[in-house]
Amino acid sequence: MGMYTGLRCKAIIKPEYREEMKHIAEQEYEWSDSNLDFMKEYGKVSRATFIPRGALAYMPDKWEGPPFGRFGDGVPTDGFGRNFDPDTGLWTFQCSLKNYDDTIEYFMDHVLSRISEKVIHLEYYYEEWDSGIMYDIEDGKVVELGKGVSYREDEDENDYGL
Repeated sequence: MGMYTGLRCKAIIKPEYREEMKHIAEQEYEWSDSNLDFMKEYGKVSRATFIPRGALAYMPDKWEGPPFGRFGDGVPTDGFGRNFDPDTGLWTFQCSLKNYDDTIEYFMDHVLSRISEKVIHLEYYYEEWDSGIMYDIEDGKVVELGKGVSYREDEDENDYGL
């Protein structure tokens, strides 16, 4: 079946990429339809469209709510709803996917690192972990900051929302 990896992101997109991001964020076209070569290349990666559009599967209950849980209302918490403001450049989303081909890493290294002016929150979470890993982008490079929020302390691992 495979395991899921989640990505939560709040970033300010550089002014020169905002028009292109507007088209992608509003689902006017896919990454592979982009006018920019590096985005087209990313579009060829397996499951590329799941960023930012992948539904949440097996992610912490705190990522959705209220009410929290796998059978919650699916509303993103903490301002991670899928949104892009072309005026400010603020891009927010959360998604999950089966990351077999390192799609998330490719996205962070080859797309987000290039288009981001500033990262506010960049979190990578594998479904079996107790906490996510936080990242930043410095001088065009993805930098691991260390452990993020611990999710398991409030959740009963045997309670699947039934």
